[in-house]
Amino acid sequence: MRKRQTAFAIAALLAIPTLLPAQSNRFNENFTLPVAQIDANSFEVIEADGAGNSQIWCAASIYARKGLGLRQGNLTITTPRGPAQSMPGRKGVVFSTVPIKGARPSVWPGLRRSGLSYRISHAYAFCSDLTNIAVRTGPNTLLRR
Repeated sequence: MRKRQTAFAIAALLAIPTLLPAQSNRFNENFTLPVAQIDANSFEVIEADGAGNSQIWCAASIYARKGLGLRQGNLTITTPRGPAQSMPGRKGVVFSTVPIKGARPSVWPGLRRSGLSYRISHAYAFCSDLTNIAVRTGPNTLLRR
């Protein structure tokens, strides 16, 4: 009888984690990504804080929405991930807010091909799992999601 109770107790303890709510997929890291305007239609997002593809697309959409006031349209990579134009020694990605000939909608948030494009709203959806992301546009200027 005692062995049966012990076995039941062990089985119950092993089952408890499956009864708990699913763990959240939200990322709690802090990301502050510098963004530099290249020209009237282009800007560069600089890699920082260990940010990956989704964070960079999110930062591009934050800048397009809050820095440029755009809600509609596409973000298209004109210069893929590589040496930054605006910050020597860093890596960056240049995005355009105007239609680019040969641009194609992306199904994966890659950064290594020019012409990949997302709607601003789609890129902004990458921000939904990022609770602490900001875009730095100057020494004392932060744009937040």
